[in-house]
Amino acid sequence: MAPGSPWVAWSFVAAIPAVCSVYTVRRPELAPAGALVWATWCLLTAAGGAWALFFLMGLPVGPLTGSLLWAAAVLGAITLPSSVVQTREGWESLLRTTWVRPRRPMAAPPRFSPGFQIHVPTHAEPPGVVMATLDALAALDYPNFEVLVIDNNTTDPALWEPLREHCRVLGDRFRFLHVEGITGAKAGALNWAAGHTDPAAELIGVVDADYQVHPDWLTKTVGHFTDPRIGFVQAPHAYLGHAGSRFRRWANWEYSVFFTTGMAALNEHNAGLTVGTMSLIRRAALEEAGGWAEWCLTEDSELAIRIHALGYDSVYLNEPFGWGLIPETFTAYRKQRFRWTYGPVQEMRRHWRMFVPSWLGGRRTELTLLQQIHHGNHGLDVACIGLRAIALPLGALSAISMVVQHESIHMPFALYIGSTAILVSSTALRLLVYRRPVGATLAQTLSGTLAFAALHHVIVVASLTALFGRPARWERTSKFPATRRRLGALSDTLTEAALGLTGLAVAAALFLVDSSGLVTMFAIAVAAQSLMYLASPALALIADRDLSTDNAAVSAAEQFKAALRAKSISV
Repeated sequence: MAPGSPWVAWSFVAAIPAVCSVYTVRRPELAPAGALVWATWCLLTAAGGAWALFFLMGLPVGPLTGSLLWAAAVLGAITLPSSVVQTREGWESLLRTTWVRPRRPMAAPPRFSPGFQIHVPTHAEPPGVVMATLDALAALDYPNFEVLVIDNNTTDPALWEPLREHCRVLGDRFRFLHVEGITGAKAGALNWAAGHTDPAAELIGVVDADYQVHPDWLTKTVGHFTDPRIGFVQAPHAYLGHAGSRFRRWANWEYSVFFTTGMAALNEHNAGLTVGTMSLIRRAALEEAGGWAEWCLTEDSELAIRIHALGYDSVYLNEPFGWGLIPETFTAYRKQRFRWTYGPVQEMRRHWRMFVPSWLGGRRTELTLLQQIHHGNHGLDVACIGLRAIALPLGALSAISMVVQHESIHMPFALYIGSTAILVSSTALRLLVYRRPVGATLAQTLSGTLAFAALHHVIVVASLTALFGRPARWERTSKFPATRRRLGALSDTLTEAALGLTGLAVAAALFLVDSSGLVTMFAIAVAAQSLMYLASPALALIADRDLSTDNAAVSAAEQFKAALRAKSISV
């Protein structure tokens, strides 16, 4: 039976209710609509893959065009399983009606107050920013905690001596340590701090130098540690100081998607991540895992793999207990995302044996099958972004080859319908993700989408750099006020600008040569990708312009007070 036969289409349509019925019974945590959406998407993906295979096999093209098309198809097939897992993680909050694993704050029962030591690593930070962090920690409503400030490799005494004095003023609960010559960046500082940790501290907290915590952070979360199997409890990232900057507001909505949806899905499968700040870690689990990974740019999420591999569980909370600062410039935003992309691929390259069966060379750990899938895909999905990016130039080269060799291929109606359905449904679901779990308006959704599009190139570069083992160094996100660069702000996005303009020119040329065949589909894809590249210089200019009106320091303080008032805490 030919793939274009009406019987194939009707068979596909008839299979949807049957598959949904079975899926709804086997997955009662999903809403009926959620089961329908997911089953339909999976069937459409499978049918589309089979149809594409038959379509490619029958194309009347020469060896060059055929080789390019098949190379792009192979890349798509390789990355498809990872895409399925990532899509499910992103949609989980839409599909579910019930959540099984703990995700709410849990106060301590009577007479349960284990000792905390909170580590605050700093390196050449603005003293005022760090002092605000320490002041918030001093207001914690918990009877048994100590704060250890670790200033590592800051050569200017004017940056760290005020912190030492401030710790002295705050009292005996605060200890300040200055160290030079250690390696390993943040992970190295945290490992060095282990030798100075109070032996009575059962739990370790990690707070970034720019994070202001809520007074009830420990009180409302320590109850989870009554279960000796809990290795860590992680609160979401949240941000302040973005009210006076369009760029920062847009970045805030871009951040929110992952911490609201993907992290919640990972928690439901007991595969949550530590994310660098607002982390509470059982000291025994940290020591048993071997401490922080100084070789990894994402030492936080990497630690979660090793803790879970020991058999510990984790909790990711559904509400924030601390607020930090968003980078002021697009350059700093890019550097941060490079680190967040490069690190997971490092994790996958180092730990892949934990994620595969023994007959493929796997290593036995306490990871469950779902933990293996989700922890493995955390790095694999990022690696696949780089691989999928290679498919686009292959498609463009295929279109050029068809034009040069006069290979005109009619666009099948089924391909038009399928492409349109995928585009419309994906857009609708993205809007729903922003609207329901994240709580964004349409304008906020568009701004978050634009911010993510502007990061596409740096994500691809970081993905391929890590995948092929090219070295990269850990770079902190600067908290010092930035100055306007005007057109100089474009200097870090010249590559994206060149790629975007070149892509639009290629797409326009392809449209002019062939406006009805398969070449048109490639031209549309190249044009869409080019607009994503051009989002980078646009956002760089917007971020730079915002620096002239942004009053981040005042805004952050006021927003922190508002956050406290929202939780009925007096300030």
